[in-house]
Amino acid sequence: MKIEAIKLELIQWILLVQDVQVLNEIQTIKENSVVQIIPHKPRQFGCGKGIFIYVADDFDSTPPGFEDYMLP
Repeated sequence: MKIEAIKLELIQWILLVQDVQVLNEIQTIKENSVVQIIPHKPRQFGCGKGIFIYVADDFDSTPPGFEDYMLP
């Protein structure tokens, strides 16, 4: 099972929990866990240069059927 699915399943389960003792235990686990936050490096201008070797001429044009969704 993927981690996203596990997280979603846990969230859904926690929402259904009515027992205060169980919720307090979950809160204790949360407080005692060490969450590792990986700092994101800022994007560097031009880092994609050379990756894209072809861009279609109509890249910026509106796809057929999406005209109603475009801003004027």
